Amino acid sequence: MTQQILVAVIVVIAFAASAWKLAPARRRLRALLALDGWVARHPSLAHWRERSLKPRIMRAAGTGCAGCAANTGIRPHHPPR
Repeated sequence: MTQQILVAVIVVIAFAASAWKLAPARRRLRALLALDGWVARHPSLAHWRERSLKPRIMRAAGTGCAGCAANTGIRPHHPPR
């Protein structure tokens, strides 16, 4: 019984991790922003919010691919051919 519960928990965690990785960047950013809004209402989680969640949101927001006018100061990763 305990082994089945442990396997079920591992499968659920693996499914959640792969779904997170395969989700579009926009959906991941929206999920992080929703989590940030929830954490902001709980002062006891302020340290975790500043230390772990905020840098992850900043990385998820990113700068994009330098293909739009908003990123004119950023050089693209690949030079134009």
